[in-house]
Amino acid sequence: MEMTNTAGTTTGNSAMGALFAMFYEPSKTFASLESKRHAWLPLVLVMLSTCALLMWYFSVVDFSWMIDQMNAGIKDAAVREKAAGMMTRGVLQTSALVASLVMIPLVTVVMGVYFMLVAKSMGKEFGFGAGFALSAWSGVTSLLLLPLGGMQILLSSNHQIASSELNPLSLNQLFFHYGMDNKLAGPLDMVSLTTIWGMILMVIGFQAWAKVSRSAATAVVVIPYAVIFAGWFGFAMMMSKAV
Repeated sequence: MEMTNTAGTTTGNSAMGALFAMFYEPSKTFASLESKRHAWLPLVLVMLSTCALLMWYFSVVDFSWMIDQMNAGIKDAAVREKAAGMMTRGVLQTSALVASLVMIPLVTVVMGVYFMLVAKSMGKEFGFGAGFALSAWSGVTSLLLLPLGGMQILLSSNHQIASSELNPLSLNQLFFHYGMDNKLAGPLDMVSLTTIWGMILMVIGFQAWAKVSRSAATAVVVIPYAVIFAGWFGFAMMMSKAV
């Protein structure tokens, strides 16, 4: 019994140690995680921190102001009033909670499958579990959004703050400052310094675990992001011109 408890404690400590070390020595951390990857830890923490931030936001935001901002693009007054009536604080809180608990693990699964298939095409032994863990650990940069978003909430005296402002490191918040009614706001809010940092972690991790070159790992990681964001930006620009 004593040996079992000791082993469990060591495993827990190594996983928590890896969580902090991922921010300042990712190469060594990925190497230390190769034998046992502990994918559950970063995934659960990212889900919980995201849920906590969104619940906090929806509980304090000036709700009437937020609804007006969200429906500002609807020209028909009757349609705008009907849409506003369907949006209650509870509905938006529940939607945000469900989205966080479903989308975060879903994206992690999709990325795990992607890494597995790409590695297989390269003749590398890199299964779904490795890809899933790589995606989960690369998402630890999202943990920074809890303190950053919390700071934005606390600094807002009237609580008239858009949800996109919870990430002050996005391209939109740093450079463009588009409102919610602008079609380009969505993709620009999704691209942030934490996103880029996460991509860098993916490159480092895929290189370490799949045993490929840095250039090959970079191509594997960057290509899907480039395709997705290029398509999103292209669609947003077409929609903005059509309005």
